[in-house]
Amino acid sequence: MTVIAVGTVNGSSGATTLAYDLTARAGNGALLIEADPDGGCLAARFDVALKPGLMELAGAARTGIDADDVWRFAQTTRDGVAVVVAHPSAEQTNAALRAALGHVLTAVADVDTIVVVDIGRIRPGSASLAAAASADHTIVVSNNSVEAVVALAHRSQLLSACGSPVVVLNSAQPYGVAEVADAAQGRVWGVIAAARTQRQQRSRDAALDAILGELCASRGGDGVEDSAFETPMQVTA
Repeated sequence: MTVIAVGTVNGSSGATTLAYDLTARAGNGALLIEADPDGGCLAARFDVALKPGLMELAGAARTGIDADDVWRFAQTTRDGVAVVVAHPSAEQTNAALRAALGHVLTAVADVDTIVVVDIGRIRPGSASLAAAASADHTIVVSNNSVEAVVALAHRSQLLSACGSPVVVLNSAQPYGVAEVADAAQGRVWGVIAAARTQRQQRSRDAALDAILGELCASRGGDGVEDSAFETPMQVTA
């Protein structure tokens, strides 16, 4: 089992979409948990019900659940992706995360598959930080801009507490991967851009498969040395 947290440090676009697409590409019973303290959007985006979802999972987790129970709170989207959706209300989602995220993570730790957790903005005091801290890897989605790179540099201490953090840029311009890595003082895996054509979608899928393969192969629990956040890679979708 591999847990991958996906978030952003400054509200960069594409984090939730990347989390969803990673889960879809993982297949084989992979699970996406929407744990964004700012509230969920996947229920509306994929026209699924709010219940069962994160609220119900959190309520059950407080009284004790195991890995098999987690699936009772997941819904399947039209693409066949299993998702535990968060309530669109930030207040309700925050309450659920603060009350029971630790219990949820304990149950998820025994799920025999890839679990992707959308944690929203990675910031001090976030109710979802525990998910990043306990994850095998944390993907930080970032805009390719001066503001975003500065935000990454000033969040380096916070990111160091996350599970093997690695930055993914959502655009190839204006700065190169190595430039961003030097400025942000961290590992930038590469670029996974939005797809607007079939050719771009094929390239995006290939990049998603590549990063999934690397992260699963370098999972700390497997005894493999993880080089995340050290050497930039040029992989562009």
